[in-house]
Amino acid sequence: MPALDFALTLKRRAGGTTIVVLAGELDLYRAPEIERALAEAIEPEAAQEGHGNGLLLPAFGGYISNPRVRRVVVDLRAVTFLDSTTLVVLLAASGRQYARGGELLVLVGPHTPTTAFEATGLDRILAIKQVRDDTSGTAL
Repeated sequence: MPALDFALTLKRRAGGTTIVVLAGELDLYRAPEIERALAEAIEPEAAQEGHGNGLLLPAFGGYISNPRVRRVVVDLRAVTFLDSTTLVVLLAASGRQYARGGELLVLVGPHTPTTAFEATGLDRILAIKQVRDDTSGTAL
């Protein structure tokens, strides 16, 4: 089976948690898609009201309707490559979520490339949780 180039899905859970699952290669070319998805996850009411970035993500069934997003989980367990652009997007999203009184948690697995987090010191700034390669979502 060939390596996955890129995939992005959004999932909502009860209790104000939104999960952004990323897979494949995360680079400069994918950064706008990742940024839009994180904006939707963090500020769904901005899209609904036409404020903020006002983005509609039809691939995810439209707007995310829960305005009280307490926790955004970014699942990177199936990521094969990430660059500094992705780190900037994650750091900005974490800052926005923190400013709203919420949390952004990054999940990494044993095969997630984490060298960029460590080299930049972002492993000490972002909330990162190492989990086993369990893709069932029970790591949350």
